Amino acid sequence: MYTKYCDVIIALGGGSCIDTGKAVAVLATNGGDISDFMGNKKMADNKAIPLIAIPTTAGTGSEATDVTVIINTSNDVKMMIKQPAFLPEVAIVDPKLTLSSPTHITSATGVDALTHAIEAYISRRSHPFIATLALSAIKLIYDNIEEAYKNGNNIGAREKMSLGALKAGIAFSNASVCLVHGMSRPIGAIFHVPHGVSNAMLLPAILEYSKPACINRLADIGRFIKPELSRYSNEEMANIVVQEIKKLCLNLNIPNMKEWGIEKQELDKVVGKMAKDAIASGSPSNNPRIPTEEEIIELYRLCFDFKNE
Repeated sequence: MYTKYCDVIIALGGGSCIDTGKAVAVLATNGGDISDFMGNKKMADNKAIPLIAIPTTAGTGSEATDVTVIINTSNDVKMMIKQPAFLPEVAIVDPKLTLSSPTHITSATGVDALTHAIEAYISRRSHPFIATLALSAIKLIYDNIEEAYKNGNNIGAREKMSLGALKAGIAFSNASVCLVHGMSRPIGAIFHVPHGVSNAMLLPAILEYSKPACINRLADIGRFIKPELSRYSNEEMANIVVQEIKKLCLNLNIPNMKEWGIEKQELDKVVGKMAKDAIASGSPSNNPRIPTEEEIIELYRLCFDFKNE
């Protein structure tokens, strides 16, 4: 059980570092295995060691969420655990710390943050306060991610990306994420694809799939990021948003699963488990269009060699 080794924990780095710090802070005072907390089977009744979260990427927003994501290597499941005890005591968000982030990290974590914001806005659990944060985050990220990717020393773009990722983190922590994240975690757990990349692999195709159930919400996003096109109908604006996301992922050189190096036969072996794990995570049930297990399998197969054209 807990012996007081320290007064505070500092988690400096990307989302995985911060999530690890959260798990250590909670386990130190509550004991057990981190997997015990999955699905709230075990609650963290004792206050965690105070955690100071200092992100060096503009991505997960973990510094502002009560969520930790940890891979259970015994069953290849990426566990998403959400409890108040996992919320950091202090978040220090300094865009200067992201200046050295390599281009591929900048693009992957940036699309992760964009996915957080979009899913928080279209989520069945969204509400007006969170919608305001989500739209603001979408605009900040959409307007600045390519500049941060191409010119990493642009502190103005880095600052706006850090603020966007922070707002997106707060938004999804309250409205939850949807189908992209539900399907993304099994890709990371089984094929060890970084979280931001696996989200980006899925985002355009899943927005296309979800579009019939959230045309008005996507149109809102479209008018926010492209106000000069506001004259178009909601359906046209929804189509524009999906095309803009495809173009963005293309410009950021986001690979599909095949380009990443995943073999088709290896995907076929585990795609059934991946679909089951995605549904079990709970995130797909927040999606505007809730998929069946068979539809998730088909979406994985579609995304395997999906082209952002």
